[in-house]
Amino acid sequence: MRGLALGDDLSVLLKSLKHSDAEVRRSAAIALESFGAEAAAAVPVLTHALDDADVVTQVAATRTLGQIGVSALSGLLQALGKPEKQVRREAIWALVRMGAVAKDAVPALAGALCDSDLKVRLGAAQALGAIGPDAGAAIPSLIECLKDSNLIFCRLAAQALTRLGPDAVPALQQASRSTDKFVRREAKWALSHLGQSASDSVNPETCDDCTSVTPDRIGSALEKAAGLKATLRVPVRPKNIGRTTIVRPA
Repeated sequence: MRGLALGDDLSVLLKSLKHSDAEVRRSAAIALESFGAEAAAAVPVLTHALDDADVVTQVAATRTLGQIGVSALSGLLQALGKPEKQVRREAIWALVRMGAVAKDAVPALAGALCDSDLKVRLGAAQALGAIGPDAGAAIPSLIECLKDSNLIFCRLAAQALTRLGPDAVPALQQASRSTDKFVRREAKWALSHLGQSASDSVNPETCDDCTSVTPDRIGSALEKAAGLKATLRVPVRPKNIGRTTIVRPA
């Protein structure tokens, strides 16, 4: 009986997603979220709803795709490229929760590390870390993130690199010799969590008391961190990044 009722409800909701009234479409997308993976048949219609003129419908459709899971991955990847940042945030959160099964999203997630929205970038780093060793293709992009002016983002990128395993070590060794002391610090932190030490090769120009190539980085990072309210759907763990967010200039 449940199967029949479920089928009837899905049929009605799928039709409602195409209704001329935005409120009806919005309500249908929200209602479908409660079906979870059982709404897999709705993926094509939900993906089409990502182009809806109503932004709330776009967001609800993306959230529902996230509840469906891996069978909705293609729709989530499309959502990740949409102009509305809240749509991209919902897609990122879904990919974080999916973990290793989202490995086909690695190229898109590597691109999302450069997103204009900070919360999307934070989530992209977390999602790549959740995928683990299968995200090895994103190592160069994550290394590049260590140069970012937001130190929370830098630490999340470093955390992701630790979860990619030994494949990340050569790139981290090279980063540990960077002329930017903040890049060196994050690279050394990641290496230590991988059971590795930084290269013994020391360049006088990269000594720890040298001036960073981005002298305004501390002030900029603290200013951004002070005003950052991390989305509840992409949690940041302050205990894991305390050494990055509390910076005392020498």
